[in-house]
Amino acid sequence: MEDSVIMKYRALKIICLNLAIALLNIIMFSKGLVGLSFTGSALSAAFAVTTVVMSLIAFGYGNYTLLFSEKKEPKIQLLRNGDMRTTDDYTQALQSKKEYHVFDEEINIACEQIARMKDKETALSSILDQFFVPEEITYTRFRNAITSVQAIFYNNCKKMVNRMIIFDYKDYKKLSEKARLHQANSGAGAVSRPADQQLAIYNEHITYVRELVSTNEAILTKLDALLLEISKLDDLDEKGLENIAAIQEINDLIVQTKYYKS
Repeated sequence: MEDSVIMKYRALKIICLNLAIALLNIIMFSKGLVGLSFTGSALSAAFAVTTVVMSLIAFGYGNYTLLFSEKKEPKIQLLRNGDMRTTDDYTQALQSKKEYHVFDEEINIACEQIARMKDKETALSSILDQFFVPEEITYTRFRNAITSVQAIFYNNCKKMVNRMIIFDYKDYKKLSEKARLHQANSGAGAVSRPADQQLAIYNEHITYVRELVSTNEAILTKLDALLLEISKLDDLDEKGLENIAAIQEINDLIVQTKYYKS
C-alpha cells in the first residue's frame, strides 16, 4: 500500500514537471506573450535557443531523477555514552520513538521514571548536604553509590532507545497483521511458522525493553529506601551509616552490574 502511494506521488510530480516545462515554452514562444523566435533578432534567437536547451535539460534530468530515484532509508545510528548529556536528552530520544506505536507504554513509563530519578537525585543531594560536608568519607561513599546507580539507570535508558532504533516497525506490524489474519482464518490454534518465528525475534526486543524498564523501577525503589534511611541520620551513629540496608543493596547492584558503562 505504501509503495503504491509513493508511485502515485512520483507520477504526479512527473506530470507537474512536464506540464510546467510545456507551459513555460508556450509562454516564451507565443506571439501574444514573450514571443521568442529563432528567425527574429539575434537577441531573440539567443534567448529562444537558451530556452529550448534549458527545457531539454530540465525535461531529461527532471524525469530521470523522478523515475529512477529511490527512497533512501535513514542510516541507523546507535547512541553511545556521551551522546545524551541531560535528562531532557533521554526523554526526547524516547519520545521520538512514540510515532511508531509499538513501545508507547514502555516509553511513557520510562519518561516518568526519568522525571522521578531527577527528583530523587535532588532530594538525596539536599539531605546529604544537610548532614555532611563533601570532605567526609561517608559523604563520598554515599555520593559515589548514588552516582554509580544513576549511571546504570541512564545507561538502561540508552539501551532502550538503541533497541527501538534497530527495531523494524514496518515489518513487525506487517507480520503481526498476517499472523492475526492467519489465526482468524485457520483457527485459534493455528500458527504461521515463518511469521511466528520472526515475530518471536521482535518480541524478544520488546521483552528486553520491558526488562530494562523493570530494572529501572527496581533502582528507583532502592533509592526510595535509601532516602527513607538517610532521613533518619540523626538516629544513626557512624557505624550505623556504614551498614544501612539500602546502601548495601545499592552497592550490591553496582557490583552485579559490572559493565553498566557499555
